[in-house]
Amino acid sequence: MDNRYAYAVGKIRAREVRLLDLPKLLSILEAESVEQALEGLRDTDYREGLALVKGEEDFDSHLSRQMQSVYGLISELTRDSELTDLFILRNDFHNIKVAFKEKYRAVVEQEYYLAPSIVNREQLVQAVGTGNYGRVPPLLAGALQKIEGIYSTEKNMQIIDMTLDEIYFSHCLQVARQAKCEFLERLFLIQIDLTNIRTFLRLKEMAKKRSYLERCLISGGVLEKEHFLKSFEGSTQSFVDSLRFKDYYQILNSGIERWNKSGSFSFLEKLFDDYLLNFVKKAKYISFGIEPLIGYLVAKEMEVKNLRTVIVGKFNRLSPGIIKERLRETYISSRSH
Repeated sequence: MDNRYAYAVGKIRAREVRLLDLPKLLSILEAESVEQALEGLRDTDYREGLALVKGEEDFDSHLSRQMQSVYGLISELTRDSELTDLFILRNDFHNIKVAFKEKYRAVVEQEYYLAPSIVNREQLVQAVGTGNYGRVPPLLAGALQKIEGIYSTEKNMQIIDMTLDEIYFSHCLQVARQAKCEFLERLFLIQIDLTNIRTFLRLKEMAKKRSYLERCLISGGVLEKEHFLKSFEGSTQSFVDSLRFKDYYQILNSGIERWNKSGSFSFLEKLFDDYLLNFVKKAKYISFGIEPLIGYLVAKEMEVKNLRTVIVGKFNRLSPGIIKERLRETYISSRSH
């Protein structure tokens, strides 16, 4: 119990009750038009600036501003910025990927710079473009030097992406363990495992070699690298069966079954997000500590993902059934509106 967070948790609890539950999301989804769907957000925290939304890009910008506000709130309330800043640092690693791909004229699909970040966009682009990392924090400078070295010998953006993920998660685990924050450590362990499972399945589908998988896996997860490597030459179902007594078995079994029928990975991605959110929901039962702040932050990230799924789906005239299938779980239980 950390009494330093008494005030902060009170503020977060007041915000939690304004999170969108599933019935609210479904009411927005069932609107007859995009305009009516957006009107359904007038009584929520997303109302400010909503009148400016005329298309998909406008709505993405709107959601981005909302998340920047949430990051700002968490930064104000935290008493352990070295922990909460890890979620901002994640944006920096994403931005490095974008800047690096742009530098070498690689295709950047649906990627854009995220804010807030430790290093602003202009400063980062200049550092990546010139190779001068003097004004970049040591962790990011080291990451940039490493991927430049990789690119000089092999032009493989996937390896570079996975290298950056490895550096980021290794740092996060180190910081969480030094702070003795078991909740945050467990959260990052889950993210590493799910990232490795995703990598395993995609590379297997692409018929990549075992040696390539070994280079792409992230160290430090609960599921050991060797487990993935031993399973790589067998069937996908045998890999799923090998996890029968592990936490991820149920979501993998359901997700792979749907994948085999539809050829789409989207349902499995939804199950991954649901698994992560269900872990984070434990923060609702912690009275004092940093956990409720982290829980709220992740809850808002999932909420924004749901809203993007609904509204962008409406813009693209997808059927309500298809959109509904892609919705993630919500952080709060259903309530009347």
